[in-house]
Amino acid sequence: MEDGSFVRKKIKSLTLGEKLSQLRIDRRMRVQDLSRKINVKVAYIEALEHGQYDKLPTKVYVKGFVQSYARFFGIPEKILLNLFEREYSVYQNIYNKDAEETVNKLPKVPRFVFTPRILLVVSSFILLCAVGMYLYFSIDNFISSPWLVVDAPLHNSVVNDSNVIVNGKTRNNSRVFINGQQVFVDMDGMFSDNVGLAVGANIIEIESINKFDKKSVEKINVNAEYEIHKEEKKVEEKKVHIIIKAKNEPVWINVIADEIDIYNDTLELGDERRFDANETIVLTSSSGSNTFVSFDDGETFEIVDDESEIIRDVSYTVEDVKNDDEEISE
Repeated sequence: MEDGSFVRKKIKSLTLGEKLSQLRIDRRMRVQDLSRKINVKVAYIEALEHGQYDKLPTKVYVKGFVQSYARFFGIPEKILLNLFEREYSVYQNIYNKDAEETVNKLPKVPRFVFTPRILLVVSSFILLCAVGMYLYFSIDNFISSPWLVVDAPLHNSVVNDSNVIVNGKTRNNSRVFINGQQVFVDMDGMFSDNVGLAVGANIIEIESINKFDKKSVEKINVNAEYEIHKEEKKVEEKKVHIIIKAKNEPVWINVIADEIDIYNDTLELGDERRFDANETIVLTSSSGSNTFVSFDDGETFEIVDDESEIIRDVSYTVEDVKNDDEEISE
């Protein structure tokens, strides 16, 4: 070696990424293992060790990653953070990045996440609403009168006939009476009946009664304008009349008048029901011995059958009523 001559030896300093990578390799740890230990994503560890700041989130998060490295490997945080600050400043100058600008935004986290607890709360709320709605409609059915809509005839209408068809709709579990006479209500709550009219003003009263005896009433004024001819026959009155009542306890009965199902309900003690027909009334009862029938407007009653069991399709015709009236007169 000549005097005055020096041999220059180039000393290479490690970058932050190289230092972090060397620390991990010295511990013989895989990136995946380190990720679980310091709770940092594998992609962020790889980007940090390769100095790829454009693939990392904001600066504050990256400083947190560096601090996690330092704590895990037992290195003073200040050493690694100072090195990070220098390299990050270079990165900002090269790529003209502001200090507050994000390098790579973190994945967006949904503002609202369904958790088991939230799902339980929502399910409970829906169930509570359903129960509330059920109770509301049940109470409404109990305390409210049944709704009643009369489609025809119109109020204050004029007809040129001695009869008019009355039809409308109500609840299907309600009983409907037109001028005191019960009419059939189908499964959809529809009812219809032919009502006789006198010449001049007529008031047709339609009554709907639910199972809680709550009622709604509609009164329709109808003016009938027609001529009465001497040869015109009067509307034939119904010939079969019976009154039914319970004897010792409530009974369920079904009554069919002239092949039309007009009553299907429980008859309470003390409650009497009158039924009229032109030809035949067919009675079914839950207890024959607890069902009374009268053919003379309630003056005398007789049991339908000696058996306490259900009796079906007991028929009453014009001849039965006549024969019973003759026996009473004798």
